[in-house]
This record gives sequence, structure tokens and C-alpha cells, in this order.
Amino acid sequence: MSIKKLFSTKFIALTLAATCAVAGAASASAQSIAELTKKGKITIGVVSGTPPFGSVDAKGVPIGYDVDVANLIGKYLGLPVEIVPLVPPARIPALESGKVDMLAATLAPTPERAKAVLFTIPYSGFELSIVGPVGSNYKKLDDLVKKKVGVSRGSTNDTALTRLAPPGTTLVRFEDDSTVTQALLSNQVDAISIPNTMATEIVKTRGQGKIEVKFPYSVQPNSMTVRKGSYELQQWLNNFIYYVKLNGELDAISRKWAGPLPNLPVF
Repeated sequence: MSIKKLFSTKFIALTLAATCAVAGAASASAQSIAELTKKGKITIGVVSGTPPFGSVDAKGVPIGYDVDVANLIGKYLGLPVEIVPLVPPARIPALESGKVDMLAATLAPTPERAKAVLFTIPYSGFELSIVGPVGSNYKKLDDLVKKKVGVSRGSTNDTALTRLAPPGTTLVRFEDDSTVTQALLSNQVDAISIPNTMATEIVKTRGQGKIEVKFPYSVQPNSMTVRKGSYELQQWLNNFIYYVKLNGELDAISRKWAGPLPNLPVF
């Protein structure tokens, strides 16, 4: 092969590689309402394995608070919604990689997370609670010393207990809240930390007479999430949340799955 031909072949290969890289970056770039409209749908990541916010029914169809909110977003955008269930640790990576356009996935807006993504004002909220076996004497965090407490890896339960649990408490991390609950029911851990709304549902459906909510220890508001630079989409979602709070649609979804809509903070 001649030097000229070799150079030409390498140049073409490098050009194709650069084009693919640009295309990949574009798929995960900031998005506008116009771009979503042109695409013809919006892909929304929701949390999975965390009833009543996200789970699947007997037919394998995603259901829950976040799913209903995602479909309401599609209604107001005038776009079909593609639902993508995600375990908690996969939520932000799925957004950053372009797998989803946005998240309505029970994600707390923390300063650390805000370095990587943009958050809306909160659209849901709940207390974080300790759940343990019926009859166990857990009334405060200090009672968890020398106990194994299950949490969902990377969740606000994880970060909150990492910060608040007294020395001597052992945190055992699992993939999602469903697995966390099973760990308690199978005696792998002494107690677990999950949202109170989820705890009430789980006690009723899986743990009646076996486990119970012991005490709340923190509060978590949850925001929708978009990629860095997606300011137009972020502002539209803020307007959407304000509007459906005002007209009662968000409260109706909350009452369907978790009780009356709590007093949500704004920023």
C-alpha cells in the first residue's frame, strides 16, 4: 500500500470515528422542547422496585406515582411517552448517557448531584423511616448501634443514614428498595430505611404482622432531572409542576398512590 493511500485510509477512519463521537455526544446533549417535538416522543426514566413510586403490575407494565406523573408530562407536551424503569444507582448515568431525556424518578436534589445535572422544583416528597420486625425496640437512631440496617445503594436513605447513623451502626447496601425489604423479611438485616409511603405499602402487602414502621428520621423532597444545559426543558417542567399543583392533578396522583400531596419546598 502506498504512503498516500495509507494516509487517506487513516484519514477516513479518523474522520468516521470523530463523526461517531460527535453523534454520540449530541444524543446526550442538552435538549429543547423543539428537539423533543421533532423526535416525536419523550423518554422518561422512572424508579423501579420502589412501590408506590415505581413497580410493575401482573402483566409487567410499569405503574406508580412516577409513571403517572411521566404520562401527565407527555399529555401537556403533546408527545407520546416512553417509560424506562431504572434502579436508583442507574438514574443519573442513564440521563447523562442519553438513554433517557429526563428523569421523574424520586430523586432528591442534593448539591453534589447538582454538579452533574439540573433539578426542577420538587414534585413529590416523603419522610425517610426506619422499618423493623414487629416487637423490636427501635425508637430512635441511637437504638441502631450494633445493628445491621439495609439501604438502597446510592439513595437518599443511604446518604442520610451515612451522615446521621450513630457510630457502630452497620449499613448494608442493596440494589433497590424491593431487595432491601426482602433482606429484612429474610432476616439478613435487623432493620431497613425506606420512604414512609413505601413502607406503609410494603407492610400492608408483604409484611403484615411481621414488620412495622418504627420511626421517621428525615424528610426527602424529590425533583425532576434534566441534563446540564437543558434550561428551556427545566423551566417548562417547573411551570408544569406549578400548574398541576395548582389545578389539583398532582394531588390526585399523590392521593391515588401515597396520600395527600405534602407541602413541597421550592427554590
